[in-house]
Amino acid sequence: MSGTFVTAVPGAQSSLADDIPTASQSTLLLQKKKEMAEVQQQLDRKKEEFRMRMQRCQEKEVELAAKQEGLKEQVRKFEKFLKENDAKRVRANRKAQEEIKLREQKQAEKLAMTEQLDEQEQKRNQLQEELMRKAVYEQFLEAVCESTEYFEDIEAILKRHETLDAANVDLRSRMENSQTDAEDKSANLAAFIKKTQTESLVYNSDIADSQQWLKALRLELQDHEAEMIRHDEDDKDEKRALGEINMAIHNIYGRCRSKGPPPDAERAEDALLEVIQQRVTDLADIVTGYDRQQKAAAAAAAAAAAAAAAAAQSTGTALPGRQDDAGGPVSRAPPKSTAEPPGAASRGPDKSATASSVAPQSSQQSKPASGSQSLSGSAADQSFDVSSKSKAGLS
Repeated sequence: MSGTFVTAVPGAQSSLADDIPTASQSTLLLQKKKEMAEVQQQLDRKKEEFRMRMQRCQEKEVELAAKQEGLKEQVRKFEKFLKENDAKRVRANRKAQEEIKLREQKQAEKLAMTEQLDEQEQKRNQLQEELMRKAVYEQFLEAVCESTEYFEDIEAILKRHETLDAANVDLRSRMENSQTDAEDKSANLAAFIKKTQTESLVYNSDIADSQQWLKALRLELQDHEAEMIRHDEDDKDEKRALGEINMAIHNIYGRCRSKGPPPDAERAEDALLEVIQQRVTDLADIVTGYDRQQKAAAAAAAAAAAAAAAAAQSTGTALPGRQDDAGGPVSRAPPKSTAEPPGAASRGPDKSATASSVAPQSSQQSKPASGSQSLSGSAADQSFDVSSKSKAGLS
């Protein structure tokens, strides 16, 4: 078989396959742009129609507003007229009522002033009696002023009393405010303590939930780490299997190219496998040719042996048999005859030459055949091991 490999131009089919979607995409893009332009035109027409409708609606609204303003003005005038009439009527009624009330009020004032006059006379009498009773205190205050230099007159004593009274009232109000503030602060403190306790319980619950969540996350993390370790081990096994496959491919390739140039380590595995396949095919063809030659040589040898047997049989039948002295027949081996039957001389050298020529060829071809068989067997075994390892790595 030929050792040449058919190669195609890289990227030719991919570029052709890429040009077709690009053209279709550009066509689709232009079509979409055209559809968008049509939709945009329809949208602009709709916007213009909507603007004209809105303008007519605004004009109608202006007309309606003008009509409503006219109606409101008429209603306003009519209401103003009614209000003026009602106001006049109300003013007249109110004036009459006011005059009646004024007269009654004057009479009531007269009675009240009379009663007030009586009350004032009673109060004057009471004050005079009280003045007579408190005159003793006045005399006492005058005596105090005369006996001490701290107070000059009764007014100073009264002002001092008013000051102390005001201070007393201020202190009482401060005390009440302080008590109120203390109660409010106590209530706020109790509410704050209750709120703090509630928040503490909520925080404790949140902490417990967070701890549970953290525990679940840790377990999940452990599961993920175990999964990652398992994936790493699987990746290592796959890489190891891939390395073994690559080493087997390069080894087989080196054995296939043992008599040729050294193997190129940078060649792709597909190219190496193609070379190995080519070599195995060549070896298989060599083995097949050798088998055919062996069969042909065996057939020639069998034909030569059959011809020699036939010649020997024909020579033995031509010699008469002898009898010994006792009268019995004596069997003798036929003497070797240097003469050969006609046609045997012509066939004998050819067959012997053929046999002699076939023997060296067979002996010469047995070595490469055995080597090819062992190489093909080792290549088959290694390919089987590689396929089994690749399947194991993929599984």
